[in-house]
Amino acid sequence: MKFSKAMAMNEVADGRFTAGFDQSWWVVNGPNGGIIAALCLRAAQQCLGVERTVRTISTHFLSAPGEGNVDIEVTVEKLGRIAGFASVRMTQKARPIAIALVAVGDLEDSLQPWEQRDFPALPSIDETWTMASESPLVPLRQRWEQLWGVGVPGHSETSTIAGAYEVGGWCRLSEPEPYDAAILTAMADSWVPAIMIHTDLPVHTPTVELTVQFRVDPGKLELADDSFCASVFRQLSGRNGFLDESGEIWSREGDLLALSRQIGVILPREADTIGEWKFTRTQD
Repeated sequence: MKFSKAMAMNEVADGRFTAGFDQSWWVVNGPNGGIIAALCLRAAQQCLGVERTVRTISTHFLSAPGEGNVDIEVTVEKLGRIAGFASVRMTQKARPIAIALVAVGDLEDSLQPWEQRDFPALPSIDETWTMASESPLVPLRQRWEQLWGVGVPGHSETSTIAGAYEVGGWCRLSEPEPYDAAILTAMADSWVPAIMIHTDLPVHTPTVELTVQFRVDPGKLELADDSFCASVFRQLSGRNGFLDESGEIWSREGDLLALSRQIGVILPREADTIGEWKFTRTQD
């Protein structure tokens, strides 16, 4: 299913929408958290104004939805000249699925823009690795084209921080569409959690909370639909059954598009639900 189809919704009343999930964006037991957050974002934009620049979305995941329809209710908390805020609640048959807060805002630059972060140290696209996994329980992997350049198991030269649990590389939708904040939201939760790649622990890490902060409106950049983005995600701490992850998404031209932060819970899994990790050089 294309991203735009996954984002389809019907407005049934002011601030109330229905949408649906099938298994196209599934990760074992339900839809990927990024696609849930992206759908909440799209609903909020309908109420805040699609022309406004999205600045941030913070989503808490209460339970995993099954296949079928979900209800989305948006409440505009404030709509001002500089910024607007909305809360979003997603339910399925009255069961709470997710709660999100979205902020939009537009303001002319009063200072010279600056950026003290460095573009990720990634290999060129033709010097990357591709991960193959044949698990039918993770169709999400078919939705993204990901060329690994950070955290490839067995290749220490792809580590940017010694001993860190990190993943990343070049990423785009398998069926490219014009970039927007919703696509970046989904991308921020698209990579395999690093702890699953870099340890032998049979775990999975459902997201409890995901925040994405947008540093530039991708619609105002000349990004080709099929352009790859550079992205790196690091899990630098885990304690008491929870871990945190920080991420960056950049345009290939060097624009910082989004920052992400999430906390996930570490749960045991059956080894055969994910599949075997196999990495090959992209040019092979």
